[in-house]
Amino acid sequence: NILALVIFWKTGLGDGISVCFFSLTVSDLLCLVTFLAATLLGMLDLNFNVKPYVSLYWVSYVVPFYALMFYNISIVTIVVLAIQKCCCVAMPLKFKDTFSRGRSIAFNVCIYCGIMITFIPFTAITLPFRSNFDTSTNSTRLVFYLSKLYLTEIFPVLKAINYISIPIISEIVVLFCTILLTIRLRQSLKFRSSAAVRGADKRISVQTREENRQLSSSKSNRDRYYTTSLPSKLKKLENRFGFPKNPKQPRSDKNLTASKNEFRVTQAVNLVATIFVLSNSPDVVVFFASLVVPEFSGLGQYRHTYTLCIELQDLLHIVNMSVNLFVYLKFNSRFRKIFLSTF
Repeated sequence: NILALVIFWKTGLGDGISVCFFSLTVSDLLCLVTFLAATLLGMLDLNFNVKPYVSLYWVSYVVPFYALMFYNISIVTIVVLAIQKCCCVAMPLKFKDTFSRGRSIAFNVCIYCGIMITFIPFTAITLPFRSNFDTSTNSTRLVFYLSKLYLTEIFPVLKAINYISIPIISEIVVLFCTILLTIRLRQSLKFRSSAAVRGADKRISVQTREENRQLSSSKSNRDRYYTTSLPSKLKKLENRFGFPKNPKQPRSDKNLTASKNEFRVTQAVNLVATIFVLSNSPDVVVFFASLVVPEFSGLGQYRHTYTLCIELQDLLHIVNMSVNLFVYLKFNSRFRKIFLSTF
């Protein structure tokens, strides 16, 4: 993610898609850094027996909630990316100038501020610490207080928001947008390809008729033409049919190139969205399993299996946030060129 941030910054972030990808990389990086901090804090307490006044173990329990905040920012950013590409491909004339660079920056700033404003005060108030005597150190320490209010009312709300509402709504929107823009873009690419071929055939047909007229107007021209050697014939035909050594790219070919570039951008968005869906689907499955089997929870009979599932979910999330660099290298030629020139 650090490499991706450096390369994106060097590209200049000249369009709305690049701005969204840059914002997504920032939130992914912050989420991973927070996860890493929580892991290190837990290791200091459990593996290295570091026991300060504030329990590092319980701090490592609370910190992932803020990692979840950054992960939610990434989810919303992916939704914005999918909607943006869907609108631009499905209705290009209406949304051509809607998602400009400046507006994309404003959208992403609002995403960050909105989620932080609704997340930080809530978690700060509902995740209390209090002094408690620790028999392992024979001292009073500040630990996380698992109150009845937190277990019965607060945590279920956090769970419903972060493991049901956001994943399900986001996956539905992303899947719908991805399917729609893929269909429309393939139709557009097929139409432009056929139009380019028809245009090229028409130019060759007109030039061929003109060539035949000129050849038939003069017997000497016909004689010279038919007595020319095969290499000279080929060279002559290439020149007369409008294919010089360094031809100017026709407008239809430029349109086709633009379509291919747009298609590759859409492929990148689709792949990022697909990875997101695959990595978030287990969240929904685990949540519904906990509803069907109440003992399948952090404090129930099957708490160890539940904990294992949560750890696997975290692993999938980390993989999801760590592979986007390879997507950019695959589908973004400018990104790949700057990356290779830098390293």
